[in-house]
Amino acid sequence: MNYEFGGVVVDTAQITLSKNAKLLNCEPRVFALLVYFCQHPQEAISREELLTHVWDGRIVSDAAVNRAVGELRKLIEDDPSKPQWIKTISKVGYKFTVLPAMIADNSKTDYSKTDYSKTDNGTMPETVTELTVTSALTSPTPRQTPQKEAHASVNQAITSPVNINYFWAWLTAVLILIVVVYLQYFAQPKHSNRLGVEGWQPVTTSMGSSFNPDYDSSSETALFLYRKDPNAYAQIYKKNKGKEAQSVTDDEYYYTDVIQGNDGAIFASRLNNLQQRNCEIVKIVPATLQNEHIMDCGKGTVTQLEFDQKFNQLFYQYRPSVADPYAIYSYQLDTGRKRQITHPLQQGNTVGDYVFALSPNSKVLAVVEYSGEADDKIKLVDISNNQVIATKPFINSVYGLVWRTNKQLLASNADGLYEFTPDNLILNVTEQSDQYGRLALGQDNNSVLTERSQLTINIFQYSDSGKTLTPLTTSRGVSLSPIYGNKSNLLAFKSDRTGQEQVYIKADGEVAYVAAFHKKIEFISAMAWSQNDEQLVASINGGLYVYSVVDNNWQAIAEQFNRVHHVTFADRSILFSAEVDGQWNIWQYLVQSGEVKQLTTKGGYSVQEAGNKIYLTKFNREGLYELNLKTNVESALIPDFPITGWRHWQLRENKIFYLLDQTYVEFDLSTGTEHTIYEFRGRKPYSCNMSFQMGLFSCDQVEFSTSHIWQVKLRE
Repeated sequence: MNYEFGGVVVDTAQITLSKNAKLLNCEPRVFALLVYFCQHPQEAISREELLTHVWDGRIVSDAAVNRAVGELRKLIEDDPSKPQWIKTISKVGYKFTVLPAMIADNSKTDYSKTDYSKTDNGTMPETVTELTVTSALTSPTPRQTPQKEAHASVNQAITSPVNINYFWAWLTAVLILIVVVYLQYFAQPKHSNRLGVEGWQPVTTSMGSSFNPDYDSSSETALFLYRKDPNAYAQIYKKNKGKEAQSVTDDEYYYTDVIQGNDGAIFASRLNNLQQRNCEIVKIVPATLQNEHIMDCGKGTVTQLEFDQKFNQLFYQYRPSVADPYAIYSYQLDTGRKRQITHPLQQGNTVGDYVFALSPNSKVLAVVEYSGEADDKIKLVDISNNQVIATKPFINSVYGLVWRTNKQLLASNADGLYEFTPDNLILNVTEQSDQYGRLALGQDNNSVLTERSQLTINIFQYSDSGKTLTPLTTSRGVSLSPIYGNKSNLLAFKSDRTGQEQVYIKADGEVAYVAAFHKKIEFISAMAWSQNDEQLVASINGGLYVYSVVDNNWQAIAEQFNRVHHVTFADRSILFSAEVDGQWNIWQYLVQSGEVKQLTTKGGYSVQEAGNKIYLTKFNREGLYELNLKTNVESALIPDFPITGWRHWQLRENKIFYLLDQTYVEFDLSTGTEHTIYEFRGRKPYSCNMSFQMGLFSCDQVEFSTSHIWQVKLRE
């Protein structure tokens, strides 16, 4: 069956797609998506329906559907930014607007039975790639006759009025074929040295989450971390070629990274638990399972490791406290010498040097440093003298970084796989995809290991002291940070269900809608409702914005501040924390006049207000503090309140509600007493929020978390 519309021809028998007689390269999943649209024209189709029929019910994110639709629009639309054929239907999904012409073909394919199970994101398997490129060129034409018979047929077609239309149709087809061959083989630019991706092959398939791969080519052994469910502690596993994966550790530690050392030894970083989070680096001998403590690596740190076989030394991340940025250190195992290699910018709450990789010749360390509102940057550091050889703006939020050769680096983030050439500092896209995570070299330089993950977090409402649990969101993406109104159960939260982070607003019993922001949202730090629930204030991309529920628009305020962190509404004002001159303090924005006042000088990171008092946390100090604005006297209210708990508390009706480990706690300001509202089992929420009704609260909870390790085959 062929479907035709607007110059587009969809051939389900040959599995080809063309537009204006030009053959297009189309991923199998994208092709299946187009076929489904053609089979259901002029219908509003939900993402759930597409997941069921095109993705065969596999668990993938809304972002994967959005990506496939985006790729399809690039192929068939004249202007993908203003689609004509595939329209987005708000709060529903998509609609294929045209009724395509259907032309029967003798060779029928049941497309619903085509196997797309090789990859979740629709990456084209190698065999399908060859079929897509060559099928239109090698399939037999309706008649293939010797030369004399061809001349006779042409003469007969010319002299016969009945067959004149067939002649011109045949001649047109031949010309189209010639054009296709020319474009395919001669008109295309010559092949460059840039990398491409040929295919994917799974390395791990067990239920649960496998992540942080490391591969030793000499022993053909893959090391990785494995967690059987979201509540389990990550442990070390290894997998030899052709064999099942086996556990290396089974203890009460939470492992954060693992690498192969010399003589079969394994080095790992781990936390004692997920509450205290004391970090240490250990050496493990698999034959005896003996653990040797190498060093402590801080508190609240997630430490990446690299091993230098040439000089028998470890490279690792370290920070003195959670308020300090990560720096890269080396540790010589023979002598015990410790050396700081990098010196990241000491400013605000930057995470510093958050990912790094050692070159194969052990001479250069590639380091990616977080740069706040600017693009993250890559630094090339000469290990012999700790000098920065070169630095350049890079991609943001890097997941993986690995040297393919001494002349080439590979990097990954949520947008895809990239290659970076240190000699000329040029960055190129290898593949655009949301399926790349941490990176490690595979069995050779033409393969790389990565992790592909799926995370689903939804928001649940607790009532009757937690006895009744009601889901407020049901998307396949990540929905976080519920914030209740002050006079109603109006709820604001952030979610990436559309493929990028957005602010959502949900009235009680109604469907959530997007509070559309005027530019791409990189991050949302905090949100809060006004006293009448008519305005929402938020820290977005480091700036301060107010959303009007009545007018449905955002307005920037206090624009002189670009490093805003926490924010809340107070009486006729907005309180927020911001970094100025390297210090975090609390500021007040007066709504009527637009005037800004500084309220603290001794630090402030998150804040709530009650009359003449404010309650706040500090950037680099434990404790929840009370500050009397009239007397300027500050006192510790909850001395052991954790530094990392700045986003996990709120003030409502003279009571403070906060998360502490696995419990949701109420602290009464009048009596100074506290009691547990609810105790969570398994993995604790990221955040909770108490409603104005007191006793009704919402939390975000991990519903599904899985990842597998895949080997990606590369081509020059």
